[in-house]
Amino acid sequence: MSSGVVRSTALRAGGACVRCRKGKTKCVYENGRAPCKNCAKGMHECYLPSESMAHHHGQSPARHSNAHRAPRESLPASGAGAASEARQPTVGSGGTSANRHVQTAAADKLTPELIAECERVVSKTFPACVAFHKPSFVQQLKSASLEPSLVFGLLACAARSSHALIRRFGNPTTAAENFAAKAIGLVTQNLDHPNLADIQALCLLVIHEWGSRNAVRAYIFLGQAARMLQMYSILNSHRTDPDQFLRDESFRRTLWLIYILDCFLTSTPGRYPALNLRDTADVSLPCSDINFAFGNAVYVKTLAQQLDPVRNPVTQPPTGEVGEFGYIVLASTIWRDVVTMLTGTTLQNFREETCSDLIDKIEMVRASLPMQFVDKPGQINLHMTMGSGYTFAMLHCLLHCSSIFVHRRRLLQEVTAPNFNIEGFRMSSKCHDIVDRLFTSCHTIISLLNAVETGAEKDHLTCFPIFMLFSSFTAGATVAYLSLKGLTPSNAVETASHIVEDGLRFMTEGTDNWPLMASWLRHLTVMQRVLNNDAAAMTAARHNSTGHNSLGGHSSIKEEVASNADTSADAMDYDPHGQSGSVPPQHAPPTVPLAGPDSARAGSEPPVSIPRRPGITTINGNAGVGAGATVSPPRLILQASIHCTELRANSRARMCLQMAQSVPAGGTHYKPGHDGS
Repeated sequence: MSSGVVRSTALRAGGACVRCRKGKTKCVYENGRAPCKNCAKGMHECYLPSESMAHHHGQSPARHSNAHRAPRESLPASGAGAASEARQPTVGSGGTSANRHVQTAAADKLTPELIAECERVVSKTFPACVAFHKPSFVQQLKSASLEPSLVFGLLACAARSSHALIRRFGNPTTAAENFAAKAIGLVTQNLDHPNLADIQALCLLVIHEWGSRNAVRAYIFLGQAARMLQMYSILNSHRTDPDQFLRDESFRRTLWLIYILDCFLTSTPGRYPALNLRDTADVSLPCSDINFAFGNAVYVKTLAQQLDPVRNPVTQPPTGEVGEFGYIVLASTIWRDVVTMLTGTTLQNFREETCSDLIDKIEMVRASLPMQFVDKPGQINLHMTMGSGYTFAMLHCLLHCSSIFVHRRRLLQEVTAPNFNIEGFRMSSKCHDIVDRLFTSCHTIISLLNAVETGAEKDHLTCFPIFMLFSSFTAGATVAYLSLKGLTPSNAVETASHIVEDGLRFMTEGTDNWPLMASWLRHLTVMQRVLNNDAAAMTAARHNSTGHNSLGGHSSIKEEVASNADTSADAMDYDPHGQSGSVPPQHAPPTVPLAGPDSARAGSEPPVSIPRRPGITTINGNAGVGAGATVSPPRLILQASIHCTELRANSRARMCLQMAQSVPAGGTHYKPGHDGS
C-alpha cells in the first residue's frame, strides 16, 4: 500500500505530517492510517514531507491512492466557515478535490503582524465578518491553516485602516488592492472546485471593489459569489449535531451576507439581483452570535416568517432567537423596499399609504429588537467595549437611513405641490412631524459615528463601513437642505450646524479610505459653502438694516423662495442635459445628487456614448443615465434643488444644490442592461 494511506506506528516519531510539523503538534494516527487526528478534525489533506513534492504538483497522494474512499463533505470547522473544509466534488470532477497546498508558500509569508490585522478585522471592525465563526477562525488563523484566499481578502479590508500597511504601500487603496489582487487570483485559480472560503473571500472583494469605485467589478463578483454558493444545498432543517450545525449556519450566514450586499448593490433599476426569492425562502435567519460561537444547534425563523407571520405561519417552533446579523438582514430588506419605492413612484402616483407602510415596518423591527440591541443612551459605548460596536451602529444606521429617505419623499411631495407656500407649510403639523423625524434620525446617525470613532482603537485608523459613511452623508445633506429651505427649528440651528460639520468631516476622512466617498464629499462641501455664504449674507443684511430688522427674516425667506429653482424659470440647471421624468416643467427641480453609496466608477466603467450626468450619487455605485435606447428615463425620486442667491448685487451667482436622494436608473448600463457596483 502507498505510504500516503497506511503508515506504521513506528514511523510516527519521525513521520509527522506536514501540517502537524508546521503547528508543532503531536501527529497521532488512528489504526495507523491517514489522516491523523489533527487533519481529520480540520478536514485537511494529510501527507508526509516526502509526498509534498507530488502534492505541490497538483496530486493529492492520500486521496489519489485511496480513490475508493467516499469524498468528504465541506465542513466549515473554521470560523470563517471555510478555512478548514475540504472541497466538495463538482460535476465532472470524478470525486477528486482540488488541493490548495500549492499556495502554502504564500501563506507561509504571513507575519504575526498580518495575522493580527486579520484578527482585528474579524473580531472588532468589520460588520461583514459576523458571517464568520470567530472562535474557529482565530484558532485556524493562528495555526496558519486558514485558506489563503480568505486571508488575503481580510487583509484587503484591514489594509485601509492599518498604519503599517499604508506606510508600506503608500496609501490605503494601494495597500488594499495589493491583497485583493492576490485573493482574486487564488479564487480564480480554484473556480473548478469552489469552497466556502472562496465565496466568503469574494464577498470581501465585493466590498473592496465597491469602495474603490470599481462598480462593474463589484457587481460581477457579487453574482459570481451567488452562483458559487448556489452549488451547495443551503439547508433549513434543524440538525442537532454541533459540527453539522456549524456547517449549515456558516453557509446560511454567507448566503445572508450575499443577500445584504445584493440589497445595497442591485436595488436600483437596471441591475438584476444576484439572488432570487427561492434562494432565501426556506433559509433560517442567522441565530445569535453566542449560539453560533458555541455551536448550540438552534432553529430560527425564516425571513418571510419574521416579516409577515400571518401569511407565513411557523411550521416548526423556533428554538432560538434571531441574532444581531439577522436584524441587519431585516433592516437591509427594508432599505431595499425603500429604494424600490423611491425609484418606482412619481409625483403623480405617489401614495402616502406606501410611506406609512414602510414606516410601520421600520418601527416593527425596532420594537422587536432584544434589549441589548435597542438604541438608548450609552448603549453604543457598551457595544464598543465588547467589540460589537460597528455591528450595532450598522444596524441602526440602516434603520435611520431608511426612515430619512421615506420622510424626504413625503417632504418632496409637499414642496413640489402647485400651491406650495413655505410660510403656510412651516406652520402645519405635517411639517413639524417630518422635520422632527428627520432631525432625530440625522442626529442619531452622527452621534453613533462619533461614538464609534471615540471608542475605536487609537493604534489604527477608523475606517467606517461604506453604508455608515453613506448614512453620515445622508444626514449632513438632509439637515443642510432643511436649513437652506428655512425649515430648521429655531432651537436646533446650532445642532444643525454641528451635524453638517461632522458629516463633512466623516466624508473628508472617509475619502482617504474609500475613493467612493469623493463624489459625496463634493456634494456636501457645496451645500455647506452655500450655508456659510447664506449665513454671512444674513449677518451683513442685519448690520446694514436701519430699523427694518423685524422684516429682514421674512424678506430673505421670500427672496429665497423667489429665487428657488422650484419656482424660478431662469434658474441654472444642475443637469445640463435637461430634466426627463414625470414632473411637469413648471414644477420640476433639477436633478439631485441621489442617495447611494456607489456613484463614481473610475476606470472600471465600460465605454459609454452618453455623457455622465453630474450630481448623481447612488448607493450602489451608479452615476448617470443608462446608455442605449432601451433605457427608460430616470424617475424623479426625491429632488429638492436649492437655489440660493447672495444678497449682494455683484454676486448673484446662482447655485443648484440638491439634497442627496435615492437614485433614478442605475447609471451607465453594462450590457445586457445592468451595471456593476
